[in-house]
Amino acid sequence: MFSQEFAHSLTPHSRIHATVIVRGLTIDLTLDFISRVTTLPLGIAWRKEDKADNQVAKRKFFLEGEEPTEDKNGIRRDNLPYPWSKVGYQLIKYISYEGRYSVVYSYHFRMLEELRFGVETPVHQRLNIPYFLMQSLIDSSNKLREGNSQ
Repeated sequence: MFSQEFAHSLTPHSRIHATVIVRGLTIDLTLDFISRVTTLPLGIAWRKEDKADNQVAKRKFFLEGEEPTEDKNGIRRDNLPYPWSKVGYQLIKYISYEGRYSVVYSYHFRMLEELRFGVETPVHQRLNIPYFLMQSLIDSSNKLREGNSQ
């Protein structure tokens, strides 16, 4: 299977650079490469540790009348307005590559906010989606090699 061959041969050199060899072809994966292939622009860095920005994004995500219930861990994904519960699931599973699918944490809201209101976000403030795709490739490859595909 091509995907397993890809995942098993992916060698991360840093959080922003990896190499993969598939069927004799060596591919140098960089953020710029992912940006060119996907046509997604490189944007600003985003870290879950940026707590103040994440809290602001969480408040801005919800429109008037949308009042989710929050607990100590975050907001339950099923409390998000339609279709954002499904979008949140995809974000958690494939972009931040986590196994905790039922709760949306404050750091997810920065990306959800951009997806919901992205047209209003100036280009110089958009998130670096190629960075998240690179992290997802590296993390999924590591988990596959460890025998844990979830």
